[in-house]
Amino acid sequence: MRAVTGWTFAPATRNGSPVKAKIRVVARFVAQPPASPPLPSPQPLPQPDRSATPTPPPPPAISVTVAGETPPRNASSVVKKRDVLGAAPHRTASDLLKVLPGVFITQHGGQGKAHQIFLRGFDAGHGQDIELRVAGAPVNEVSNVHGQGYADLHFIMPEVVRRVRATPGPFDPRQGDFAVAGTIEFDLGLAQSGFTTSFGLGTYGERRMFVAYRPQNASEETFAAVEAQSTDGFGPSRAARRASAVAQWVFPVGNNVSVRFMASAYAARFSSAGVLLRDDVENGLVDRFGTYDPRQGGDSTRAQVVVGLEHESDDGAARSALTPFFIGRSLRLRTNYTGFLVDSVNGDSQQQMNEAFTVGFSGYHRRKIRIFSPEDSVEVGTFARSDFIDQSQKRLSVVDDHVTGTLVDANIRAVDAAAWIDASLRPIRRVVVRGGVRVDGLYYGVTDLEREGSGAARAAMGTHVGGKATVDVALHEHLHALASYGDGFRSPQARSLGDGERAPFTTVRSFEGGLRYADGDRANASIAVFHTRLSDDLVFEETTARNERAPATMRTGFSVDFTMRPKPWIVESGSVTYTHATFSASDTNHQEGALVPYTPLFVAHADIALTPKLARILGRDLVGHIGTGLSYLGRRPLPYGEFGRDIFLADVSVGLRLREVGIKVDMENLLDAQWYDGQFTYASSFVRGAAPSLVPRQVVTVGAPFTLMATLSLYLGS
Repeated sequence: MRAVTGWTFAPATRNGSPVKAKIRVVARFVAQPPASPPLPSPQPLPQPDRSATPTPPPPPAISVTVAGETPPRNASSVVKKRDVLGAAPHRTASDLLKVLPGVFITQHGGQGKAHQIFLRGFDAGHGQDIELRVAGAPVNEVSNVHGQGYADLHFIMPEVVRRVRATPGPFDPRQGDFAVAGTIEFDLGLAQSGFTTSFGLGTYGERRMFVAYRPQNASEETFAAVEAQSTDGFGPSRAARRASAVAQWVFPVGNNVSVRFMASAYAARFSSAGVLLRDDVENGLVDRFGTYDPRQGGDSTRAQVVVGLEHESDDGAARSALTPFFIGRSLRLRTNYTGFLVDSVNGDSQQQMNEAFTVGFSGYHRRKIRIFSPEDSVEVGTFARSDFIDQSQKRLSVVDDHVTGTLVDANIRAVDAAAWIDASLRPIRRVVVRGGVRVDGLYYGVTDLEREGSGAARAAMGTHVGGKATVDVALHEHLHALASYGDGFRSPQARSLGDGERAPFTTVRSFEGGLRYADGDRANASIAVFHTRLSDDLVFEETTARNERAPATMRTGFSVDFTMRPKPWIVESGSVTYTHATFSASDTNHQEGALVPYTPLFVAHADIALTPKLARILGRDLVGHIGTGLSYLGRRPLPYGEFGRDIFLADVSVGLRLREVGIKVDMENLLDAQWYDGQFTYASSFVRGAAPSLVPRQVVTVGAPFTLMATLSLYLGS
């Protein structure tokens, strides 16, 4: 007890403020060694001094292992933590993407369809050019009938995302299929221990309930959460409902082994207003929030289980991980982009259905191996996924919904098996060289039930080998210069392949150079220039309601990003990205040197949040919150040399919290800007029975007006 009373501890803090913490202290009690029996001797032995204290054994060595961020593979890699993610209003996990440099999102198909994502000069559609992962499991869907790489993030609530990591470009051997513009990963965790219950009411009949629980003594990665949301929508055919549940449990098993178990389920039903002719909107011929076809919309479900196993050696020199995953998905979409252009009587309404089951795993083993320095390491890893897909696309009559034509009816089997090796070497004190190679083998089996020879099967297979390299030079304690090269790929749509064909991959070669500044959590900044070349690209095709193949393209630009925390209660984050994207080859629809349609030239975003302590009431701190998010998208090229309208949106969040009770008001599109979240140029005809015109005209989907959501939250047991 005398030893314990002499111990001292420093309080745990987060951003300068004390927080609850629990540590484990091991005390070993060592008994005095037994006295040795006296040796036989004719002479009496001297008596030991009973007052002497035995010499205590030396204290055992203390081993401390610290888990930090993975070293960046390029200058523009970013990690946005919870305070930045919560600065401005974000109602879905997709909204969190806006805090990343070069990202702008829109949702032109209703509040249940995956968002359209723009990243660093790429119109990634619903995920075709961005590899997305949540809790270690892939989100992108292989050969989805609506679009390759379709990625729906609605199954995750923003409250349970503890950080978002982004690696623009294909510079890391762990990056695989769809990592063309880059990779974005969501790590899950609940900040508040105990029970959290939130009830929200908003404009246009929006209602939301959120309930979550985190055990008192558990890390933020152990939690369970449920969400239910519904809205009448800000106009006809915009109602939506969704419900989701997520649970994650992290626990130790034996020495140096931890297990993470994550499960989720999600379902949504939504309506969509579809497109309007821009001239009709701006000339008052149709209500701004109206619709030509009120039957558009769809439904979506997802269920998944992810298990993560991690082991670290006693000395911290080796680390291994294995993450198996199981995912079930379904999607139904009904759209009409061209009215009565193809069929002047029954209309061009299309129904797309996609059901898929995915099973796979990822794993790696990393070990420190002294080559030039003790920090050198080598990693070997593997990834595999197998997809079983049923999909169809049919034309439906706008009169009585009968099927007027079948465009797609197929069963698909897809397998991606990959392995990589990666090394990190420090040849001299200020220089680190990282590089590796990734090999992917992809197989596709298709049973086409629609084409002539119904039921005939075909298969194709291909291999992609991609190299990655990064040179990291420490110019100063906080300043690094990085130069990176990466070779990545995007897999093809399975139905486009012939029997025995060597699967043609879209290959991407990317270069980047720049500077990174990091001073702990207080200040982080980066500036980078980049150049990317694609062997072929994808551009939206209105008649098939999905992106179709286009010639080779290239992109050149720069990116600036920063995050600052000048005070514990202030966080600021912002980014500016410029990209010039052009075709580097020609075909019948696209000319070399022309701007790539729908890829914005300029994207900027800024967030700032203040969370000061305002007063002390009933022994509790009254904490305020005011945050704003500003987004700008400029110069969005359209086909035929036209440009879309620029977009500027301002969102504001204001709130108060008195320990157990919190109230918050979120205002999106504060300035009530009249904006278009989707702008396209193509031929269309929205008058039934009229002679269709083949003259391309601009069509738009109208963005949301000013909306308000008031939320009351209760925090119990914290």
